[in-house]
Amino acid sequence: MRTMGVTDASAAEDLARCLERIDRGVAMRKALIMNVGGDSVPYARPLIDAITLFNALGIGYAMVDGVAAMYYGRARFTEDIDFVAVAGHMQILERSGDAMRQNHFDPSSTWKLYHDSGLEVDIWKDEHSDAIVSRAREVELAGRKIRIADPHDLIAMKLRAGRLQDDYDISEILRSQTIDDAVIGSRVDAAQFSHYQDIKRRTGQP
Repeated sequence: MRTMGVTDASAAEDLARCLERIDRGVAMRKALIMNVGGDSVPYARPLIDAITLFNALGIGYAMVDGVAAMYYGRARFTEDIDFVAVAGHMQILERSGDAMRQNHFDPSSTWKLYHDSGLEVDIWKDEHSDAIVSRAREVELAGRKIRIADPHDLIAMKLRAGRLQDDYDISEILRSQTIDDAVIGSRVDAAQFSHYQDIKRRTGQP
């Protein structure tokens, strides 16, 4: 009988971690998008607290990256909650320590929000943030009305970031949403649009 060696054990551990991450991604999507089991998913609370904080202070925002990609595409694991916010948001946060504490955030940091749960909320620096916020859609997540980046803006942001995970997210958005190539082309440079077309071809999109 074949015994499991060190390499096999390592592969099995990697697979177990991968499956756990997939399960957590599915649970998170159900909690945030389908409003199922939200109390058991830790990501829901800091997301809601961030939205409450932005609304209370009049900070224009749009949710982006992993959770937004999940909304438009398929469930996947993410450890991040990410937003873009309008210009001047850091100055507003710096003057609003009491509001930050009331919503369970550390007032000593305004470029990244540190939640009492231990989770971090990232605010992306993107030169197009104001435009992204202005075009954001209002959707229901975790039982709340939340502004989320338009899928074209989300794809454009991911093309600018240029990470492997971004290519996967773009391909899943393309499979699930109707995307106007001309709009994408107007929001990225020529090299980024060429890469977008390569992703479309790999995804089997016309």
